[in-house]
Amino acid sequence: MNVQSSKSAAVRLVNDIFNSGDMRAFDELFATEYVNHTMPIPGVPGNKEGFRQLVLATREAFPDVHVEIQQTVAENDLVVFHDRVHATSQGAFMGVPANGKRLEWTETHMLRVRGEQIVEHWANFDQLGILQQLGALNSSA
Repeated sequence: MNVQSSKSAAVRLVNDIFNSGDMRAFDELFATEYVNHTMPIPGVPGNKEGFRQLVLATREAFPDVHVEIQQTVAENDLVVFHDRVHATSQGAFMGVPANGKRLEWTETHMLRVRGEQIVEHWANFDQLGILQQLGALNSSA
């Protein structure tokens, strides 16, 4: 496995999918048998179609979402990257109404890449910080 292909998949996920919303690139980038191992969202399957739903919901709630990769490490068919996200709450997200505020959070992702396609994905992101910034939780607790 080419380490550069793994890193390229991470950059495409960020730039083409999240930052640009290019869903044609989504179909090219994600393998048919893609599995999302991240915490399940009720009603959203952990497969390619479920991740497509998550991307579309994120871009609808935060149309100006911008993800910046901070660090990337790759070995064989795995790539790990840490990023910082900036977005404005302009639509409901996971049942929380928009508040018009500018949000910022961090994420860490690990992808398994085969050829030029993502086949597995694990992610950890600042869910508590997102909910606090959306006003869904009391931030002084």
